[in-house]
Amino acid sequence: MLRLLLPLCLLAGPAGAHPHVFVDEVAGFRVEGGMLTGLRVLWRYDAFSTLVLYDQLSLDEDGDGLLDADDLARVAAGETEWPEDYEGDTYLFQGGAKVPLGRPEGASARMVGDRVEVSFDLPLAQPVPAAEGVVLKLYDPLYYYAYTAVGTDPAPEGCAARIVHFEPDALDRRLQAELARLGTEDMPDDPNIGAHFAEEVHLTCD
Repeated sequence: MLRLLLPLCLLAGPAGAHPHVFVDEVAGFRVEGGMLTGLRVLWRYDAFSTLVLYDQLSLDEDGDGLLDADDLARVAAGETEWPEDYEGDTYLFQGGAKVPLGRPEGASARMVGDRVEVSFDLPLAQPVPAAEGVVLKLYDPLYYYAYTAVGTDPAPEGCAARIVHFEPDALDRRLQAELARLGTEDMPDDPNIGAHFAEEVHLTCD
């Protein structure tokens, strides 16, 4: 599955340790009959990671600088065909309890300038009451990927979505500097260190 291989490909280069891949994310929420039924996720990769994807998938074989429908289909599949134990760096909580999510559906990809963009639907395993609110957390446990919430889809009627960015203090910056000094084959001591740097999107509904 390409999404898990991308950081390993970057490890072979001169890039610093953690994070390797930078992703802008736009999140949306699907509400039906007062129940939250799913998420809409958009990932926009940094330009360098996009070039790595070109190489790994042998995209643009005709060399015209454009991705055709087959290229884009391979990107979408490579980014959303997840192993059973992979959660897609997407974690939903209600009342402090994790809400189980399903597998990606309806994936598509496109190029936006020099960056590849992948979007898909992510259903909840079981709908939950929207009126109780949810918190969506975006992070890679091992901090290979760094996410920035850059927007939300229009909120469902009667609801409001609010981005809460991770705001590092002096200790956080020191921790980030320590992670950046890790060797390219080193792993963080904490296998869930990325949760500390999570971006959040809060949904509240009447």
